[in-house]
Amino acid sequence: MLNLYEELGESSRQAILGALRFGPQRVSEIVAVTGLRQPNVSNHLARMREKGLVVAQKVGREVFYTLASPEIVAAVQAVFGIRLEPETKVDLGGSALTFARSAIEGDESSCSVILDSCLRARASLTQIYEQVLGIAMGHIGEWYKIGAIDEAQEHMASFITERMMAKTMQMTPPVRRSEHTAVLGCAPGSRHVIGLRMIADYLRTQGWSTQFLGADVPIAAFVGIVKNQNPTLVLISIGSTESVDSTAELVRALVPLVHGRIVVGGAIISQAEEDLRMAGASFVARSLSEFSNEILPQFETA
Repeated sequence: MLNLYEELGESSRQAILGALRFGPQRVSEIVAVTGLRQPNVSNHLARMREKGLVVAQKVGREVFYTLASPEIVAAVQAVFGIRLEPETKVDLGGSALTFARSAIEGDESSCSVILDSCLRARASLTQIYEQVLGIAMGHIGEWYKIGAIDEAQEHMASFITERMMAKTMQMTPPVRRSEHTAVLGCAPGSRHVIGLRMIADYLRTQGWSTQFLGADVPIAAFVGIVKNQNPTLVLISIGSTESVDSTAELVRALVPLVHGRIVVGGAIISQAEEDLRMAGASFVARSLSEFSNEILPQFETA
């Protein structure tokens, strides 16, 4: 931390670090907040990057700067003595519907603008994933079921949503470090992974190491990864009634390896809960917030 306190001792770099305590910033935004000249800001940022205090992340054509670690964030906030609060408000529910409509039209630029507004409002990753992207995908799923959109539009919207998730992750530094590991994937025949990806991303922000296996994983391969990794948790997503049997078979195969540490969730979990608990699932998660608020703390404090 010596480098950090040296930089805080210089007024211009102190102002820049103070601006970055509010989250990812473009150079132009730092200039506006600090009143410093753009060349000076760029030079100071380059110096602090060399010292490992600041990192740069490119999103599209934009470059955002953030404080490099949770420890640095905490130290800077302690120096300034200011608690982060949202600077603006955004209608997350309205944003979800607008996002869904833009996504099925392939309008990634409009989706990105919506996401940017959420980030500027200091919406958390959980809020963005659950109240905007998750609800948007719910709308899209319903439209697909009633034939209002076709499979190509549904796939296009899913792809755009995954890109917006990646952008959100780039703007969300981890808040802590952890020694825990999670393995996440789907049983054979199960292909719905966006919700599972959201949980994997959330775990990463909590400092967990994640092994994301994705959709339609053969049971033997899934079991092999779990044997090698010995994870704290195994998380399995189930998206349709057709994959209940294969998911239950996967759970039974995993129970001897990670007894008491299997979480199953997904779109039809309420319909399949009894079968999956009988197979050996320890927990079911109906949402990201249920997982983060009720299930995860039991393992982080163990």
